[in-house]
Amino acid sequence: MLKKFVLLSGLLLLSNCASNQSYIGASTTAAVAGAACWQYLSDNPGVVATCAVIGSFKGADMMNSETDDQLMTRAFVDHLENAPNGPGFTTWMNPKTTSNGIIKTTGFYLKGPIKCTMVETTHDQNLNNTRFFDSILYGNPYRKMQWHEACKMPDARWMLTQ
Repeated sequence: MLKKFVLLSGLLLLSNCASNQSYIGASTTAAVAGAACWQYLSDNPGVVATCAVIGSFKGADMMNSETDDQLMTRAFVDHLENAPNGPGFTTWMNPKTTSNGIIKTTGFYLKGPIKCTMVETTHDQNLNNTRFFDSILYGNPYRKMQWHEACKMPDARWMLTQ
């Protein structure tokens, strides 16, 4: 029985390598939640199925949500594309993690034919309980500040040069 379960779990995980992330999260957490309920709570198929369904919803939600880095990158590019010629700033926030940040530009200048700007990014990352020791070391939220020079390449991509 255990060999079959391990084999099916392995096949399930391998089949998800080519799938969407939400499918990976849903199927993986469904298998783990179902196995945990079967092992620790009850061998009743209804209880195991309920645990698996709840686990699949939670896993799909975890894998489908936008990360702080994805939101910051989107806000970063939007700000560079739509910023005024003078100094400007844009704020962003992830509603799920309440992490937030500010993107500031000093104004645009030309380096030959290429449009560039100096950018300051601030990322206030709210820590959860899984990073408890980070909150002791750094405080909560953890603030990260970076300075970059961003230049718009001829193919319309923004590239960080520093």
